[in-house]
Amino acid sequence: MKDIQSIRIEVKEGISAGRVLYMEIRGQGDIPLTRTDENLTPREIEQKAAELAYFLRVPIEIF
Repeated sequence: MKDIQSIRIEVKEGISAGRVLYMEIRGQGDIPLTRTDENLTPREIEQKAAELAYFLRVPIEIF
């Protein structure tokens, strides 16, 4: 738990638009928490990220 650095939302625009939620872990990189084909609304992905970041007490990053 102490190695979790942040929760990251990656927004991709264009033909293959989508949003993916990642957990950034020190020494292991980013671990995807949602599937790339999962079609979540901006509100849904934001809510999931906020709940998880609050629980883990880590910041949210948006890319």
